Amino acid sequence: MKSSIRAYLLSFVVACTVMTGCAQDTRVMDADMRDRIETELGTVERVTVMSTDGQEVMLDLPAFLNELQTQGKDLQLSNDPLKQEEVLFTLVLYRKQLAPLVVTVGERASQFGESTYRGPGAVAFYEWVHRLTGNGLLKQGKNNMVLSAEDLSQSLALAEKDTVYIQKVLSEAVPENEKNLQKYPLYPNYRLRIDSEERPLDVTVLTPTLISIPFGRDTHFYHVDGKLFSQLTEYLVPKEMAIQPFDKLFKATAVRFEKTGQMAVDNLDLDVTQSTVEQGLAQQAVRMLKTAAPIEKQPDHVGAEEYRVHFKVNGEEHSVIFYSLHFQIDDKWYLHNQLQKAIWDLLKPSRK
Repeated sequence: MKSSIRAYLLSFVVACTVMTGCAQDTRVMDADMRDRIETELGTVERVTVMSTDGQEVMLDLPAFLNELQTQGKDLQLSNDPLKQEEVLFTLVLYRKQLAPLVVTVGERASQFGESTYRGPGAVAFYEWVHRLTGNGLLKQGKNNMVLSAEDLSQSLALAEKDTVYIQKVLSEAVPENEKNLQKYPLYPNYRLRIDSEERPLDVTVLTPTLISIPFGRDTHFYHVDGKLFSQLTEYLVPKEMAIQPFDKLFKATAVRFEKTGQMAVDNLDLDVTQSTVEQGLAQQAVRMLKTAAPIEKQPDHVGAEEYRVHFKVNGEEHSVIFYSLHFQIDDKWYLHNQLQKAIWDLLKPSRK
């Protein structure tokens, strides 16, 4: 059963009736509907969004009220309740002398009271609030900042002049609503821990021009000036750590899978220089290898070989030979927990 988004918004703003599967009165004039929305929303003092882990972000109230009336249609009342694992955040409208209005929001559904709404209108509603939330995250107060390079196991408390510069870059960041973006950061995996009025913000620098900020189960992406990445490389210089034998693999220009044993893998060649996406994937595979535990000598029983993956660095291949519980690289042995499956699952989508 379909209902216009305006009728849905009016229902949770008025909070006096619950939508049912019955047909809505489509004869209500748009002008009359707008007047009724404006009348009810006149009592709203502030609007916030609460993440699944308790972080609360204040939305721009004038922008929210102005855009509320321009939302799309195609909202569908659903008999399929919003599941807990679908919830990404909660929208809260605080009203003067009245109880707050609360809407639980997922990427493809939202719930008000006992009613759940799905369809294109629910997707549009999520995308709208997600965008406003992203803007709100960047406007939170920023004070002290700590920069870390996770792949180097190094961190640095930034000086005040440096925090001022980063604040300026973040204030000019442009939100990106596309969800299918690069998930894995480039070496050396720069992260910023930023104090804010609510709770610290964790910023991951994915590429020189793309950052992400988690918000509970949701994630916000932003485009930033590429000069930020260059500046971060001056604060914490990317350099190979001699005590970490895997670090040289971060410089790989190609990754090649070779089916040599029992595991069902395909021969796969990954050109890491093709884009930052492939580069991030290859470097994430190296991070996964680094979680293995080194052992002093070859185990007595390693079983049958499963497959090999070759990292090409400066024209030389470094081969990882996988067994069910162990792998070997450069004559050294490591104990792992299902890494052979995890690395294949990570890289196989890149297969052409």
